[in-house]
Amino acid sequence: SPDSSSSSDREPTPPPKKLKDKGKKKSVAIPTDGKGKNEGPDPNWDYKPPPGVTLLQDVGDAGEFDWDAVADDNDTELWLIRVPESIKPKYLENTTLETLKSTKKSSRMATLKRTHATFDIWSVGEDDDANIGGEEVKALSCLLPRKTKNGKLYPAPKPIARHLVVSAQAVAPTPDPASTSPAQIQPYTRPPRENYPKDVLTHSFQPYGSLSGKSEDKNKMDVDVPAVVSSSPTLQKKAIRGRVKVKETEKKEKTKDGEDKMDIDGPLSQAAAAPSSSPAQKKAKRAK
Repeated sequence: SPDSSSSSDREPTPPPKKLKDKGKKKSVAIPTDGKGKNEGPDPNWDYKPPPGVTLLQDVGDAGEFDWDAVADDNDTELWLIRVPESIKPKYLENTTLETLKSTKKSSRMATLKRTHATFDIWSVGEDDDANIGGEEVKALSCLLPRKTKNGKLYPAPKPIARHLVVSAQAVAPTPDPASTSPAQIQPYTRPPRENYPKDVLTHSFQPYGSLSGKSEDKNKMDVDVPAVVSSSPTLQKKAIRGRVKVKETEKKEKTKDGEDKMDIDGPLSQAAAAPSSSPAQKKAKRAK
């Protein structure tokens, strides 16, 4: 039948795909110690020193700064001192401080002089009128080691009695010359010159150029320098001629000097008898 043939030619249909179960997962119970959230000790609360710093575990014997020693001594007070980095603690060892009856007002207790600056030691009071700085020291607290508790640090049994601040003195500006009165201005006076005996003054003052005249006189002096003999015959002949001329001039000068001496220094009788070329003498010679 046509119905049976058509049904046999059809392909079988695939089975439907199974869908995944998207149900919620079951929560797992976490065991608790009976405390709520953010309760109990937190390991991250412990103090961690900054890098490069080691935590001090054993304080050792703190001496007079031990917690029990401070608590048992009624005459001991805790003072907090803020010192600049440029001042070492050894500079404060022999410093004398003035005793203050009241701690309500800020006042200066001492002065510390150093090579390049002068520092004042102030007691910070309760008032804020004095502009000395150091207000932050009032909010600091003190921890003292306790030997009976394995050297652990505990808050001090006594409050801080005084807060001291070491600060540099302010540089005062130079006063204006116009504001100062003429009476305050004093004329400048030179210090007296030192007087020395003449026996001590052995050095002579010779500034640069004072000996220039003496050097010129030395240069003008005649110096015997040997003549340089040249190898060429023409130069030798010229040198010989020059020497001959010099000798001739020297002889002429000598003869002139001799004649002048004869004319001047000779006696009058010889000078009168000298002229032999008179006409009477000539006639007598001819007659002979």
